[in-house]
Formats: sequence, C-alpha cells, structure tokens
Amino acid sequence: MMELTGFLLTLSSLTVSPDRSQFFKYESLSLSCEDVREPSRWTVKAKTVRGVTECGRDWGFQQGSTCTINEAYSWNSGVYWCESTSGETSPAANISVTENHVILESPVSPVMEGESVTLRCSTKSNSSDLRASIFMKDRNPVGAAITGEMTVSAVSKSDEGLYMCVITNVGASAESWLAVRERVAEKKDSARPSGGFTGNVTEAGPGAPAASHLYVSRLICLLVVGTPYLLSTIKLGVLYRGKAKTRQVKETRNCDEVQMEEII
Repeated sequence: MMELTGFLLTLSSLTVSPDRSQFFKYESLSLSCEDVREPSRWTVKAKTVRGVTECGRDWGFQQGSTCTINEAYSWNSGVYWCESTSGETSPAANISVTENHVILESPVSPVMEGESVTLRCSTKSNSSDLRASIFMKDRNPVGAAITGEMTVSAVSKSDEGLYMCVITNVGASAESWLAVRERVAEKKDSARPSGGFTGNVTEAGPGAPAASHLYVSRLICLLVVGTPYLLSTIKLGVLYRGKAKTRQVKETRNCDEVQMEEII
C-alpha cells in the first residue's frame, strides 16, 4: 500500500484489528504492517510508558509482519507504527487500553472526507451488548442512540475532533481523536467575465505560465530592438518638420518682398 504524505513516500501502513483505538484490559489485538512487496522487512514498534520498544521484546508476538498482543495492559497504551530495516516508518496509530467499564469504538485510521463512519459505545461486561448511549464531541453532546451506535454520514473536516460516549449508570469512555482526511479533487475556475461578454473563454492549461513568460520575453526583446529605430524615426520627423517650417517662412518672406516691389 502506497501513501503519499507530504514529500514522504510511505510504503507501508499499520492495520489494527479490531479496527478501533480503545481496548479493554486483557483484550487481544493484532497489528499488521501492509506491504505487498516485502512484508517481512517491517517490524511493529511502540512508544509507551516503558519507552520505545519493538514487538517481541517485552510485549507481543511478532510473526512475519503481524504483531499479536494476547492480553493488553494499561501500559500497552501508546503510539504504534511500522518500521522497516532501512529506517522507513509508516503513519502512527494511537492505542488506548483502559480499565473503565465503557469504551468508544472508533476507527484508528483517518476517515476519508465524504464517507460515513459509525461510532459504538461498548461495555466491559459484553462488548456486543449495546445500550442507550450519549455521544459527545469536544465535551459537547452531539447525539444519542438507544442502540449504542451513532453514524455520521458524509463526514467533513468539521466532524474532526475528540469523541467519547456515556452509558447511564455504567460509566463513560475515554476520549479518542477522530481524524478526517480531505479528499483531493481538481478545482476548476468557473468564473467568467462580466459586463455582458458572451464570447468564448479559453481556460489556461498547464503550459499557460510558460507561454506567458515567452510572450513577455518576446515583448521585451521587441522593445529593446525597436526603441532605437522608433527614436530615430521621431527625430527625423521633428527635423523634417523644422526644415519644412523654415522653408515656409522663407517663401512667405519672398512673397512679401515681391508684393512690396510691385507697390513701389
């Protein structure tokens, strides 16, 4: 699985099963590094209260690219990621192991914008026994359900935040961050000239910036080359106009002298 994050090309991603970030104490879970090319070169690592360690040392059992935790403890709470033998890392995931009686089941990985996501409120006695629950986002109530589930349809960035749930007379869950990944889409400029213009508008393509630079360069070149000729032409015009005016003045004087002689 390939994922482009900024300028870093990630060749693996961490998958948590069950797909949630909160777990009860003594629950089992598995973490897998997905890389169809070389899955064996990836190792699951974690940063917990015990420091940075890899699966198989003092926690979990690593088999291939999958790490299994048979019994989770509170000290297993922390940040988990995949790391290759060459030092490449995958996006990290936050895992929380709690001794509370209620957990919030929310996806570990970011939800794609526009997709739907279901949040579940589960009890420790029986995680499949769903009860009436109140869901909160950033400590504010956002929904309630007698089934213990709340579905957010067509999520957007505004749905991103810290979620938790409460079951009356049972308890409250810890908070988990729900991340929303923006969907990258091509944005076309739909603006059109106003003022009654009804002609066709040609949208600039990828080569538009290069073409504009070429046009400016040619314009500058024409100005540099043509300016001396333009100035010479203007100067010649001024000189010609001055000589013509002088000639006209002389002719006028000659005519006046001839008239004076005739009068005399």
